[in-house]
Amino acid sequence: MLRTKLRKYSSAFALSVIWATLSIGAASASTLDDLREQGYATVAVANEPPYSDIKGDGYVTGAAPDVARAVMKKLGVPELRAKVVGYGAMIPALMARRVDMATSGLYIKPKRCESIIYSEPDLCGAEAFAVKKGNPLNIKTYEDIGNNKNVTMTTCAGCAEEAYALERGVSADQIKIMTDPPSGMKMLQQGRVDVFALSGLGTADLLNKLNDPSLEIVMPVKGVPMGCAGAAFNSDDTEFRDAYDKALMELKTSGEFAKIVEPYGFSAAATLAVKRDDFCPGN
Repeated sequence: MLRTKLRKYSSAFALSVIWATLSIGAASASTLDDLREQGYATVAVANEPPYSDIKGDGYVTGAAPDVARAVMKKLGVPELRAKVVGYGAMIPALMARRVDMATSGLYIKPKRCESIIYSEPDLCGAEAFAVKKGNPLNIKTYEDIGNNKNVTMTTCAGCAEEAYALERGVSADQIKIMTDPPSGMKMLQQGRVDVFALSGLGTADLLNKLNDPSLEIVMPVKGVPMGCAGAAFNSDDTEFRDAYDKALMELKTSGEFAKIVEPYGFSAAATLAVKRDDFCPGN
């Protein structure tokens, strides 16, 4: 009788494990179907032109959302609805499914790949600093900042630039976190920091808009690799991500991808030369 009960419990446990496994797989496989049915995807953006840009009427544009919109249309999802999310909060938002994707130039990094999955790269670019005209402190690298403890810099919380700085000897108390890029640039203008650090095109875009002759750009930042971003997904959405990759490749091979990103200043050729595995093998 005991053996019979044990067999029953074992069978029931095995069935529950199988059912749970199938349920997880079904959830992953149905994400894209759910988006097709509702007609839109909710995407996390950081509102950092030219990567992403939210207009006054709420319409989201910029290189990353424009690529994502073209891909999602191919996949039968005609609309993107933007949610402004700081870079440091994008991964928690994806993990909690508060958004369906992040499409805002979130760089592909090994640490991030432990929690989320990425599409193949969609945007690549150099890093930059903004400094006072003439670069009086001769800041060309993150090491230059770290070697002079009187120098302070600003960047956003969770941005790749924060990690670059800490990895290269900049102490945490030298970094003043900005709430958004325009506020960070204002900190530089007011002399509250010595260096503004962000993506090259993002920095150039801000400087062009400010048209402040007292500031200049340092680009590329020496000793820092070219950063590449991709659309980011919940780690259970592998089938959604794989479908996205397939449609993205169609855009790239047709030439439509270049037509989308190059007006924003991005190099389609640079992006085509790299793969996701170059940054996160096996992601």
